[in-house]
Amino acid sequence: MAVKAKELSWSLSKARTFEECPRRYYLHHYLAKWGYSPDAPEDARRALEMRNIKGLDMWVGEVVHSTIQWALEQIRDGTPPPGETQACEEARRRLSEGWMASQKRLWRTQPEDGYPNLFDHYYGIPWQKATTDRLKTKAFTSLKNFFNSPVFRRIADTSPDKWLPIEKYSAFRLDGILFYLKFDFAMKDGQGIRVYDWKTGNPSPSECRQLACYAMYTSGKWEVPLSDIHVSAVHLQPEFSSDDRLVDEDDIIETKSFVRQSFDGMVKCLRNPARDIAVMADFPTTGNYLRCARCNFRGLCEQGIQATGSIEDAPVPEDWDG
Repeated sequence: MAVKAKELSWSLSKARTFEECPRRYYLHHYLAKWGYSPDAPEDARRALEMRNIKGLDMWVGEVVHSTIQWALEQIRDGTPPPGETQACEEARRRLSEGWMASQKRLWRTQPEDGYPNLFDHYYGIPWQKATTDRLKTKAFTSLKNFFNSPVFRRIADTSPDKWLPIEKYSAFRLDGILFYLKFDFAMKDGQGIRVYDWKTGNPSPSECRQLACYAMYTSGKWEVPLSDIHVSAVHLQPEFSSDDRLVDEDDIIETKSFVRQSFDGMVKCLRNPARDIAVMADFPTTGNYLRCARCNFRGLCEQGIQATGSIEDAPVPEDWDG
């Protein structure tokens, strides 16, 4: 299947998807994009619909991120900093409205970045109260920890004119490879810069590469030496922790090597890299059937349809107050 030719690019999310399941990578980045065409076949239209499905944990993490952004925008606009109570109320509203919108499938009216399309609603997964309680705890614990953290105090005590603008998707070149990334917050600190990325999930080994990418981008974007850039993965739950670090030359070398190997692996699967032509048969399914249970495309991929496995059930949260 061919798509409109454009420059090939790389991102951390692309790399994770490709590593977990090349077939899922193909469905997300190729078949789904074909779904925009007026004469697209049914499987491409379904892939486009499924691409925007969000797992519950991912969605709750996004609500936490957007609530923190809401709070920082208030500070930037001159409003007194909101506290944890206000933040939790705002998150509760977003959770309730998003859940109801997903139940009603309002995402069909705004398929791109509009109403959430939650996995459990899309696939009709039965619900259990234990999962709702866990998700509420995740959201509210994250916000309470953030608003009582030294990181928030440092940001709130820093004049907004030292805050750096964050683009929705930032791009730069790493050894000639077009690279997309996004972090959550950056600000000037003396002669240097501090970069923060909020995390509601567990720490992972890949964070070191992620932070190295942020540091390289920041250094080039604002012309600041790497030695003056502090990058932090800020974990918000279950306990607060901030991995504040400087990126050294060994980090850069390892990250560049990983990016090149990952990018080359993706390109090798293309039938025609110069025209960005991909064929599904060249992107094998994962050998790990357990991943199929929570894959967005499990209703379209032949392995996902056949795979069996336990699925964490999620209840309808009639009351997010807990």
